[in-house]
Amino acid sequence: MRKILLFFSIIPIMLSALEWTVMVYMAADNSLSALADSDLVEMKAIGSDDNLSILIQVDKPYTGANRYYVGKDTLYNFGNLGMVDMCDWHTLRDFLEWGVMLQPGKRYFLILWDHGTGWTLAPRRTFGSDWSSGTEMSIARGDLNNAFKSFYEATGKKFNIIGFDACNMQEIEIANEIKDYAKVMIASQMVWPINGYPYEDIFYIFKTDPGINEIELGKRIIDICKSYYSSQASAISLIDLENIDNFKKSLKKNIDNIIQNRPTQNFKDLRNQVQTVSLIDPVPAPEDDYVDLGDFLRLLNDHLSTKETKELMDSYNKTVLKSESWGTGLTGLTGITTWFPDRYIEFKNLIDHYLQLDYARSNWQCFLNWFYDQDDIRPITPQINISTPGKDNDFHLYWTKSFDLAPVLYDVLECTDTLLLFQDGCEDSANWLFNGFSLVKNIAYQGNGSFFSGNSGNLQNSLITKNNFQIDDLGLLDFYIYYNTEDLTDSLIIEYDTKKSVYYGRSGTWQHCRIILPSGNAPLKIYYHTNSSINNGGAYIDAIRLYNLISGKYIRKGCPDTTIYVFNKLSGVYNYGVCARDTYNNEANLSNFVNIAISNYAVPYSIPNPFTENCEIILDYPDNVNPEVYIYSISGRLVKNFPPSAITNKRVFWDGKDNGNKPVGSGLYFVLLKDKNFSSIGKIARQR
Repeated sequence: MRKILLFFSIIPIMLSALEWTVMVYMAADNSLSALADSDLVEMKAIGSDDNLSILIQVDKPYTGANRYYVGKDTLYNFGNLGMVDMCDWHTLRDFLEWGVMLQPGKRYFLILWDHGTGWTLAPRRTFGSDWSSGTEMSIARGDLNNAFKSFYEATGKKFNIIGFDACNMQEIEIANEIKDYAKVMIASQMVWPINGYPYEDIFYIFKTDPGINEIELGKRIIDICKSYYSSQASAISLIDLENIDNFKKSLKKNIDNIIQNRPTQNFKDLRNQVQTVSLIDPVPAPEDDYVDLGDFLRLLNDHLSTKETKELMDSYNKTVLKSESWGTGLTGLTGITTWFPDRYIEFKNLIDHYLQLDYARSNWQCFLNWFYDQDDIRPITPQINISTPGKDNDFHLYWTKSFDLAPVLYDVLECTDTLLLFQDGCEDSANWLFNGFSLVKNIAYQGNGSFFSGNSGNLQNSLITKNNFQIDDLGLLDFYIYYNTEDLTDSLIIEYDTKKSVYYGRSGTWQHCRIILPSGNAPLKIYYHTNSSINNGGAYIDAIRLYNLISGKYIRKGCPDTTIYVFNKLSGVYNYGVCARDTYNNEANLSNFVNIAISNYAVPYSIPNPFTENCEIILDYPDNVNPEVYIYSISGRLVKNFPPSAITNKRVFWDGKDNGNKPVGSGLYFVLLKDKNFSSIGKIARQR
């Protein structure tokens, strides 16, 4: 109670809301701790008043975190919070809730103060650094968004303006994470001067114009910063978060149109012309991983000159409310940065993080993947399901959509059974010819060992089965691999006949592989090739199984949908699987198998249907009957009949002629399959 009374004795009770509540989250438990003290001095020089409340949470090494109300030339301490992790989103959320409850205002200005390196948790790409806890606040993992979302759900309040007193935070990826919780955002696209905001000059704005709105405030801050740091290269901009969704919608529309065809060299050259942004150096370089978004959209619009690209450019210009930059090589800065690595390998290394961002809904990552035109990432393995059969032997197959950065098509496979041709637990060399590969113990997916590729430069190692394997229609190779190789260079190659699958990069854990094989008679071959440079660890292979897929065939290839329907299926037991492949011919693993038993007999049908000259009539009946086939016109006239001897493998060939050897006309015909104990009737059509 004494603390509460003390608080109200030093902070006036407001009968109406303050014009502005400014909240500064100073994560200074790192190399910036001394600068936090100097910024506090600047803030105290202005202090709070009847129209302005300045609230701070500051954390420094060894001392723990403190919350302050900033008065004129003094700080009022609300107590030490102890050793807290300022990069834990819960800590930020708690500060936000505390501030708006303690000092409600008509408008709220939040300043996030710390190091800043961008959008993802990967090394040096985060907001904040807390030495005592050894943590950083991730953007891509959702930490920043979680803090604001949780705060909004608890209070229903949004900030008028969010400012980052940190480097590299004016990125479209970051803006998307907080767009629902503030009106505008002010930050730097690049390296920001170490001394940060000139707080005394900025807070003085509230003294002279307490009713200022967030847009005018942001513009005034930009002018102050440019004047204050005119001798140090940098950039700062103000963006409209409330227009981000419109911009993202327009961007996605353009991307979906652009990626329909492969990129031309002239299009690829745009990356060489765009304004780049460095995370660590005031002077940008062509190989930097970030570019100015507006400058790239300008180049895009100049190159394509479509209605859609112009609308996109207009939407971007509406989003950037004010932008200033000064220094060498920065003339192309327009206000917002985005991720656009110079090389595909850099893109590939971080794409898994990028996909966690809200901005990924714009399909920017799909555009980048298309732009590099080097896609070697397999689609995600789909999972297939099957419906129960209907009375007419109809059912449908449906599967999960396979995620991929490029457009995906599906191949649906059918077989009547699987036959195990070969199985090896990789515990000995009995079935193999070793050349550079070796047996290793205690590294295995199952059992006690596995086959190891070796790990050094300039390898041409091989592992080949001693025997060939006969695959009649289609086969399935099922195995597990664990690998860590130099990406795009050192490769594990699995080969059977004409089929070749290549693996490189880092699997992270044991990876289950299911490869569809063609018909053939060949050994199974495994190769490991390296160059002379980096050797990251090699590859392990275990639990190898090879199957013959009995009567295996594709019933649909290149299907763009995730459902197919099967009608009038012949009686029997069937297994189905699906494989995804993208436009770069990267194949996913074969899905799980689903099976179905069809007990009813299908009615006769023709292949093709309709037919023009001749056809095969497909018949389905019990093995113990000996039927005849009768073909009738729609009027009921017998056109053609076939004795049992004309039926081969439950099929009969019809040349389209009647019993008088005259061609029949176009139209619908009935096919009657009849024996004394069995009959079935179907319809076929001729179209001449």
